[in-house]
Amino acid sequence: MSAPASTRKPKGLIRSLVGIRGYLSVVVVAVHLAPFAIALAPVTAPFFLPIWHHAYVALDLFFVLSGFVVTAGYRKVFARWPGWGVFGKFLWARLSRFYPVHLAVLAALVGAVLGARLVGREIPHGGDLGIDLLRQITLTSGWGGADSLTWNGPVWSLSAEWFCYLLLPLLQPVVLLLRSRWACLAGYLVACAIPLVSYTIIGFDDGTITYGMPLPRALGFFLAGACLQQLVHVDRRVPELVGRVTGPLAVLGFGLIVLTSNVGLSTMYALPVVGLVVLALGEERGWLDRMLSTRFSMVFGEISVAIFLTHVPWLLGASLVINPRTFPGAWGWLGIGLLLLGVAVCGWLAFVLVEKPGQRIMRALVKRPAKAPTASVEEKTETAVEEPSRSGR
Repeated sequence: MSAPASTRKPKGLIRSLVGIRGYLSVVVVAVHLAPFAIALAPVTAPFFLPIWHHAYVALDLFFVLSGFVVTAGYRKVFARWPGWGVFGKFLWARLSRFYPVHLAVLAALVGAVLGARLVGREIPHGGDLGIDLLRQITLTSGWGGADSLTWNGPVWSLSAEWFCYLLLPLLQPVVLLLRSRWACLAGYLVACAIPLVSYTIIGFDDGTITYGMPLPRALGFFLAGACLQQLVHVDRRVPELVGRVTGPLAVLGFGLIVLTSNVGLSTMYALPVVGLVVLALGEERGWLDRMLSTRFSMVFGEISVAIFLTHVPWLLGASLVINPRTFPGAWGWLGIGLLLLGVAVCGWLAFVLVEKPGQRIMRALVKRPAKAPTASVEEKTETAVEEPSRSGR
């Protein structure tokens, strides 16, 4: 018999929620690799075209996951206004997770673009050295109103998530008002409806959901994840029930993604079901949880941010030398392999040389606030393998 929601001991590290990040990053890489792969080996088109046009749903699941783990770690801190000091240190901790790599990649990209121009070449980046670059530096490129993705395109999603962090003191108290099973489930559906209704009206085209008006997408699914985490605290029956069918639920979600894409609908419509996978994994049971909790999956999940931030600049730069002209015919397969190898190498180097040192430096500059959790689920989930030798895992 499970403990009542009010007395149930909070969980620590949920390994599968770390592991799933790595696999979601693979999907995102595949989306951006698709046009290059199809050009190098046209025979891959039946595989890559559906991914290219429909697998963006992986980013939406990232938003659900983020809302879930951030709420788990900071629900008590932001139950009421904690003060500017605590809020600032929370934002600094979140920023330390990705900003060092972001700045390093952006600096390398600017340098590469300027260097290429000196030799008469052009690396496509779609931005200028003025407002577009400033929006990247200030993490506002994903707040809408842009004409295109510029510089490091995927940063729009981190920028949109950053917007959710800025609103957390307002969002969290509202989520905590959901005190029953049905209130949390209703909140989850309403949150999912924010992007679905918005884009049903204004359109699901790539421009709208990535740079034209992406905030309903990020805010809605972030709130959906927060509602799922609140459900864990107010009710045990639904999470335990969902946790028993994690694998079948994931298969069902994938089936809905395929179905919606085949009938001409946005795969975003599958998110109300797919998002429940996050809730199910939080129960830590079943074959999918075990697969996502392996050492390989954990390390893979840990470097997912670095992979996410480096893969598009790598693909754009590498395409200047790895293309159908230099890798014709069957050699195109080798070109695809080299592109994938470069994604892995760039991600790992960015993680080892920039992300971890940068994170340690940034967090050392600000002491942990007294009221903040000292070992929150959110922090453990996002930095799970910081000290593998000590954990013995």
